[in-house]
Amino acid sequence: GILLGTGGLVKAYGGGVHQALALLTTQRKTPLTAYTLQCEYGQLAGIETLLAQFSGKIVESEYQASVQLRVALPQAEVALFSAKLADFSRGSLQLLKIDE
Repeated sequence: GILLGTGGLVKAYGGGVHQALALLTTQRKTPLTAYTLQCEYGQLAGIETLLAQFSGKIVESEYQASVQLRVALPQAEVALFSAKLADFSRGSLQLLKIDE
């Protein structure tokens, strides 16, 4: 093989790395805050829809007499999500922050 010095390595591989990085899409990462939420089975689909609208996600589900959810939401969306959740459930559901 050919021995390349530092300059030769940069020249040989630098262009390929630059091209690969140019093809990548950039995504903004948003920190999420964990909450618990207990609901009835009939409310679950509506909660899933609301979470999707506010960039939230279900982290864990426990199905018993009711559904216990651990959800994650961007902090900036929590107030509006809570208001929409109250409207959806007519005030019967409450989001509780998990202190970690």
